[in-house]
Amino acid sequence: MEAIFGTEVTAFLMVIAIDLVMSGDNAIIIGMAANSLPPELRRKAILYGILGATVLRIIFAAGAVQLLQIIGLTLAGGLLLT
Repeated sequence: MEAIFGTEVTAFLMVIAIDLVMSGDNAIIIGMAANSLPPELRRKAILYGILGATVLRIIFAAGAVQLLQIIGLTLAGGLLLT
C-alpha cells in the first residue's frame, strides 16, 4: 500500500481503519443519549452525534499521524508504557 499512496497516506488510512473498528461504542452511547428525547428531536440528535463523532475522529486521526512523524516520540511512548 505504501508504494501506491506513500507512507503518510498509508499511516493515515491505518489510523482511520483502527478508529472505525473501535467506533461501535459511539453508536451505543449516542443511542442511549437520544433515547430520552422526543421522536422529532431524536433523529436530529443521532444525526448530529454521528456527524460530530466522525469529524472529530478524522481530526484526531490526522493529529495522530502528525505526532507519529516526530522522531523519538514513538520510542518515548514505548518507554513510558514499560
